[in-house]
Amino acid sequence: MDIGMIRGLGTLVVMVAFIGLALWVFSPKRKAEFDDATMLPFADDPKAVEQIEQENSAPGSKKA
Repeated sequence: MDIGMIRGLGTLVVMVAFIGLALWVFSPKRKAEFDDATMLPFADDPKAVEQIEQENSAPGSKKA
């Protein structure tokens, strides 16, 4: 086993980890968790949270 084989296997491991992480992050099951995380900067401002929630619940708003 030479250095080229070791580097190739290392690249393969990193690629598999990247693909796994991307699938985990973009999983539809995590949407609710990410929606909560997007509100963290506004957690100490109740008026901002209320306004954003009203905008998201408006009839013409886009919900992904």
